[in-house]
Amino acid sequence: MTRNTWVCAVLSCALTALAACSGQSSAATENATVAAADACASGSPLPITGLCSDGNASLFLAVDPKAEVFGPRCIWRTEEVSISASEALVFRAQDCTGEGWDKTNYAYEAGSQGGGYLRTRQSSRALDDHGFALEVIGLASGETAEQAATKTLDKADPAQRTRCETRPLANVTVAGRAFELGPNAELKAELDALYPDEPWDACGPNGVSLDTVAFWEGRDTHALFHTPGQDTPLWDPASFTFYNKSADGAWTKQK
Repeated sequence: MTRNTWVCAVLSCALTALAACSGQSSAATENATVAAADACASGSPLPITGLCSDGNASLFLAVDPKAEVFGPRCIWRTEEVSISASEALVFRAQDCTGEGWDKTNYAYEAGSQGGGYLRTRQSSRALDDHGFALEVIGLASGETAEQAATKTLDKADPAQRTRCETRPLANVTVAGRAFELGPNAELKAELDALYPDEPWDACGPNGVSLDTVAFWEGRDTHALFHTPGQDTPLWDPASFTFYNKSADGAWTKQK
């Protein structure tokens, strides 16, 4: 028995028992069973949101249409992490275990000031041997993502703090608006002159570095700091989608 068949069998038994107690007709029970199976016909329901694991593009605010799988046996899967009892972060990432690669696990780590981090870890690695894919910062009422990004300059070199600025980024596929926190023209010229043959960084750990890829994304209620690194990541940065749980238990996308 496949996993999907087992899930459908369990649902069918549960719904039949419910009908017996409530007087629901057998036809209605059959329809409910079919609906539950069709809701995730090509995958399995995820434990937090109940969304299907098949990585379907309709589950996300956006996906990168140019993103290609790394190998013929890599497939897109839906991933989810819990931010709170009523909020989850959902995205798609490649599962390349069919290629013999380590499975990548994702977890959310709460930050000290209300935000948090999406961590990545290969299954064969120690629990404390992980990387970071994304920093999540919740926005205060009326606050913009650019303003939230500027607040991170308290971790930058004091001599640079007043010489950094946010700039829109083109050709970055995300659901929101992409931008960077980097040096102004004067500071950039100084850094280019000081390090003509070396990559430099500026504006703190949430700023820019010439030897890696990192950028900000603005949403209505969140600022996201992406850290994919030098190589194309397994996850799709465009797909990060926040889901909220309503009082009736249903999960819906944040726009």
